[in-house]
Amino acid sequence: MAPKVSTYMSTPVIAASPYDNLAHIRKLMIRHHIGRIVIVEGNKPVGIITKSDFIRALFSRRRFAKPLEEIKAEEVMTRDLITVDENRSIKAAAKLMVRKGVSGLPVTSKDGNLVGIITLTDITRAYAERYPGRMLVKDAMRTNVPTVHRSHSIFYVAELISRDEAGKIVVVDGSKPVGIITKSDIAFINPFLLGYRNMKYVRRFSSEKGRSTAVRIYTIPIAGDIMTPDLLTIGLEEDLALAADTMIKNNISALPVIDRDENLAGIVTKIEIAKALTRI
Repeated sequence: MAPKVSTYMSTPVIAASPYDNLAHIRKLMIRHHIGRIVIVEGNKPVGIITKSDFIRALFSRRRFAKPLEEIKAEEVMTRDLITVDENRSIKAAAKLMVRKGVSGLPVTSKDGNLVGIITLTDITRAYAERYPGRMLVKDAMRTNVPTVHRSHSIFYVAELISRDEAGKIVVVDGSKPVGIITKSDIAFINPFLLGYRNMKYVRRFSSEKGRSTAVRIYTIPIAGDIMTPDLLTIGLEEDLALAADTMIKNNISALPVIDRDENLAGIVTKIEIAKALTRI
């Protein structure tokens, strides 16, 4: 029998008000290492803001000119909130996430109060603990993997990520995976996070007040600047529960799948883990 949502949900929930601004929401996400903030009025959940909402806000023509302090949570939050009862099974929660295309569900009590949140990470942890030996990686992986090269611009990367179901891009060198970029890398990008030593710039000389001065012009980051290198990968014939366990223990959300020649063959994300759970 599948365990209940209450067994694997996270609590307490990091929440915010509809009137909090996006700068505050961003700080909460970074401070608590989470990808979504539930928006509440009293104890009732009324919306949710995810990294996807951040990307849409940052690249929206209507909002990009406004600083985050001037954008309220209620302007960008998802209002048609999908919740799950704490007494439902994790398999039911996984089915709901897959069907609705969401990565987290606020968990409510019978009276509709917020009591927790269950995410794809919790589903992945449950799969690792409860379902070893049930499915191989090759039977659950996705083969249509969006890829870029190190020299692709951040704008192209952001466009691909916004279209990808899991928000993951694999950076390749030929056919071999060499890095990965996620929604977090785009949503929370900050020039200072790249480190001055790693920031690229060109030096141009200009004349000002009769003297020659050097001017630094910083270049737009490319995929190679923001990717996570030193990838963990997994083989086609490995147990899917091992893939789930590897993600949880290393705090990652995707594993490129490689063949015997170490060429990219597919990808397993937490979404694939949830889909696999619905088939068991």
